[in-house]
Amino acid sequence: MSALFVQQLLLSVVIAGLWISTVTLLSERLGSRLGGMISNLPSTILVSLLFIGITQSPEFAAEATVTVPLGMTLSTLFLFAFIVLIPKGLPWALAGSISTWLVLAILSSYFQQVSRIGWTALYFAVALGTWLLAERVLKIPSVPKTGKRYSWVQVLIRAAFAGTVVGSAVLVGRSGSAFWTGIFATFPAVMLSSMVILTLAAGAGFARALGKIMLLASTNIVIYGFFAGYFFPKTGMAWGTIISFIIAAAWVWLLKPLFDRSK
Repeated sequence: MSALFVQQLLLSVVIAGLWISTVTLLSERLGSRLGGMISNLPSTILVSLLFIGITQSPEFAAEATVTVPLGMTLSTLFLFAFIVLIPKGLPWALAGSISTWLVLAILSSYFQQVSRIGWTALYFAVALGTWLLAERVLKIPSVPKTGKRYSWVQVLIRAAFAGTVVGSAVLVGRSGSAFWTGIFATFPAVMLSSMVILTLAAGAGFARALGKIMLLASTNIVIYGFFAGYFFPKTGMAWGTIISFIIAAAWVWLLKPLFDRSK
C-alpha cells in the first residue's frame, strides 16, 4: 500500500465524514426539500478527481470522468431501492439496496462498449423516472425540519460512521482486481451513510423524503463530471474543480422550482 494511497484514504475518510455529518445536520434543520438539494453536491468525486489530477495529470483525471454517468445510474437505482424498502425496516433496506447495486454493477460489466453519451442518456432517464415514481406512484411527502439538537459527541459519531463507510469502499476497491476496483469506485457510500444516519436520527419518513429529492438533485454529479472532464485539461485542476462545482451547484438551484412544487 503506497503512501499516496494512504494519504488519499485518510483524506477521503476525513472529508467524507465532515461533509456527510454537516449536510445531514443541515438537512434536518432545513427540511427534506433543501436538504435533498445540498446532500449530494460533489464531495467524494471532487476529492477523488482532484487527487488523481494532482498525482497523475489533469488529462488522466478528465478521462476518469467517463465512467461517472454509469456509476450514478447504479447509485440512483441503489437509492430508489432503499426508498422502496425502508418501510420494512433498515436491515431490509440495506440488504435490498446493496444487493440491487451489486447485481447491476456486475451486469454493467457486460456492456462496456456503451459510450459515455449512451450512459448519460440512460442515467437521466433513470433519474427522472425514479423521481416521478417516488413523487407520483409512491407519493412520498416532503417533510419539514425536525428541530432536533445534537451534542458534539453525537456529531462526531455521525462523522466517524460516514467516514468509515466511505473509507471502507475505497479500501475494498483498492485491494481487489481491476474489475472490482472500478466497481467500488462508484459505490454509493455517501448515499448509504446519509440514508442510514437520517433513518436512525430523524426516522424513515424523513429519509424517504430526502432521498426522493436526491434522486433528481444528484444529476448535478453527472453535470460536475462532464464539465470537470472539459475544464481540467484547459484550466488546470484548481480552476477546473471550482468552475465545475459552481456549475453543478447552479444546476441544482435551477431544479428548485420543480422541487418546490413537489408533494
